[in-house]
Amino acid sequence: MPIWRLQTEFSADSTLPRDGITITPHFNDQGVGTDPQSLCDDLAAALALYAGAPTRQISVTAYDAQGAKPVYPQGEAIVNPAVAPASASPREVAVCLSFFSERNIPRRRGRLYIPFLIMGFTSPNTVRPTSVVRDKVGALAPIFADLGGVDVDWCVYSRVNNAAYPVTNWWVDDEWDTVRSRGLRSTTRLEGTTTEA
Repeated sequence: MPIWRLQTEFSADSTLPRDGITITPHFNDQGVGTDPQSLCDDLAAALALYAGAPTRQISVTAYDAQGAKPVYPQGEAIVNPAVAPASASPREVAVCLSFFSERNIPRRRGRLYIPFLIMGFTSPNTVRPTSVVRDKVGALAPIFADLGGVDVDWCVYSRVNNAAYPVTNWWVDDEWDTVRSRGLRSTTRLEGTTTEA
């Protein structure tokens, strides 16, 4: 019964892997012979509907989270191939989908930093994420919970314990998060020197 890490990449500004914005939900497959390819196909299709306009390439790749290295992909799905719209807002801005299993304690809690630019809004121009933005992030919880049917659970995967715990609770705070690694590489620089008058 594998634990699948579904590495999900949203293309923006280019389809180069370095410019993709990634989230990695985990799923505990307790069924008999669940096809990781079907999980990739279903998640990619659901996220394409979730993201809406503008259309963008979304790729989902399944890896066995407990597999011995090197771990190779077990399934892959791509929707809207070769489509990477220019970012209409800072790529680093995100809203956190927090979750836990039964108790909010270490190794039983997790986070996914959902990029603002896939939510279909124009710009994060408020001091705090509005209820509309928080609702949009919260709408991911049932997508993850329903993926794969009753034999597949959205889970918190602890590498330390090498165990998966089914997600029982989730929340979205009214706070922006910054994920600096999602920024683009700089293309120009303003420089100067200083002198005392």
